[in-house]
Amino acid sequence: MKKNMKEFEYDFEKAFRITTKALHLNRAHPFIERNLFWCFQFLLILTLSVMTFVFTFNSLLFYDIPAGEIAEASKNGTMAIVSLTITFKYTFLLYNQNYIKRYIAIINKDYELSKGFVAEERAIVIDYSRKGAKVSLYWLVATTATSILFPVKALVQMVYYHWEDEFRFVPMFDMRYPTTIEIMKNVPAMFCLLFLLCLMFDVYATTMYVGFDPLVPIFLTHICGQLDILSQRIMDIFSDESNLNSQEVNYKLKCINVTLQDQYNMIKEIKSKFTFLYEFTMKTTTILLPLSMFQIVEDLQRRKLNLEFISFFFATILHFYMPCYYSDMLMDRSQKLRDAVYACGWEKRHNARARKTILLMLTRTTVPLALSTVFYPICLDTFAEMCRQSYAIFNIMNAAEV
Repeated sequence: MKKNMKEFEYDFEKAFRITTKALHLNRAHPFIERNLFWCFQFLLILTLSVMTFVFTFNSLLFYDIPAGEIAEASKNGTMAIVSLTITFKYTFLLYNQNYIKRYIAIINKDYELSKGFVAEERAIVIDYSRKGAKVSLYWLVATTATSILFPVKALVQMVYYHWEDEFRFVPMFDMRYPTTIEIMKNVPAMFCLLFLLCLMFDVYATTMYVGFDPLVPIFLTHICGQLDILSQRIMDIFSDESNLNSQEVNYKLKCINVTLQDQYNMIKEIKSKFTFLYEFTMKTTTILLPLSMFQIVEDLQRRKLNLEFISFFFATILHFYMPCYYSDMLMDRSQKLRDAVYACGWEKRHNARARKTILLMLTRTTVPLALSTVFYPICLDTFAEMCRQSYAIFNIMNAAEV
């Protein structure tokens, strides 16, 4: 354990390097200087997103739906929603960059303070930090596996057709382009340009999901760790081994209350900033799940295995499951804090001021901490409800296809 403590990086950038490097790659990191060169990079990224959305939505609206091609419509609809989602997330990061900076600064400050904690409390900080880092790793694996499959499948098919002396161009995303581009899409130069465009979007989407989606779970795990530390401290104040006098008890309770208030303020701010984002995430996930599943089932009926959309399906589940899981964890830790406050042994001491502080803390922790969308709390029950709604949409799509 001591070796692990020494190896731990007490810095947000290093502790969560997968996420921070992804944000540096897509130029959305809040600490990147917003100069003219950054503006040029941002315009390129925005153009890439807009072009992908226009091409996929054009194919969906003017070709797939009128022709009754539900499988193609679900495929292009999925890509259109993805391009819209990552653009929304990028805009969110830019608009709220000062808040993200502050959250990072708070975590770095807590890491610095934890160097002076006792070994048990420092271990709690490290444990929850590593739980947050695992979220970044999960997203890296899920998105990389999904994004690689699209270009690899196209390249493997072209190699196979060449081997069979029936060479043909296979695009990454098969769609109908506007007429001017459609008639030229199999010209080698145009095909390479479109393939490069899709590949760049593929990489950009990967960095956005790896860079953005782990942020809130990272913040939540950090707060969970702080709540566990406060639970431990308040139990220690009134333990049988504690030899604190009334003045020392009151001081320690005051320090705990100040720290607790800081955690409540941080959660309140995160909740206010991310409410509409998670409402949007829940709605898009509810649509993306049946679209991707429909694509998988359609290919299975043709005796084909659609690996890229199988991977995409599980990544889509991860998209809303992660915030629900860690928000649920936060609810559990805040409830345990309330239990610790009640069962800490305050009744053993005849300290009126301490009892008033305990009453205040019990009142404050009555409602468990949690994130929420506009209409629902973000928790595993909400995730289950979202899955039920997705399944209902999938059944409707199947019935329409028949």
